[in-house]
Amino acid sequence: MSTPPPAGVFDQVHEDSDPWDVDSFYERRKRAVTLASLPAEHYGRVLEVGCSVGALAVDLAGRCDHLLAVDASQKAIDLAARRTADLDHVDVRQARIPDEWPDGRFDLISISEVGYFLRPEGLADVIVCARDALTDDGHLLLCHWRHEIVGWPLDGPDVHDAFLATGARVLVEHREPDFMLHVLARWS
Repeated sequence: MSTPPPAGVFDQVHEDSDPWDVDSFYERRKRAVTLASLPAEHYGRVLEVGCSVGALAVDLAGRCDHLLAVDASQKAIDLAARRTADLDHVDVRQARIPDEWPDGRFDLISISEVGYFLRPEGLADVIVCARDALTDDGHLLLCHWRHEIVGWPLDGPDVHDAFLATGARVLVEHREPDFMLHVLARWS
């Protein structure tokens, strides 16, 4: 596996308790579009990669039996744990993806606004991990900012293109000027 960026980078981002302004209209609307795009009403096990402060985790929790939300930043994990504290079926834990990919299979894997923080070889490892961890009838959710990500080697379209190049079946595709979203079926 390739080495992910140092967690300290993301701890710095999370010095602000809401670095992404998750309660803004843009973020609330993007989460609503994301949830509306999911092909199943309910999922058993869900993995959220890069949960940050836990805003999407709260929304995903309403659609599943168990949610595992992971992030490289301990500060992000602390914030997400507070946000999801009253949700008994949500487990928030620190993990540096792809090296610390969690065990087990998942009915839904969410990789939202985090793929561009990986190096290309790390993204390739994440693609393999996600493919191997997705149940046979599971879904993979991708949602990323469409503009240039300064200081990082990948942009949102790069992330989506890498997943699409695997031949995964596209169930949902949504593009707007600021973000893009795909829901993919498991591929071999």
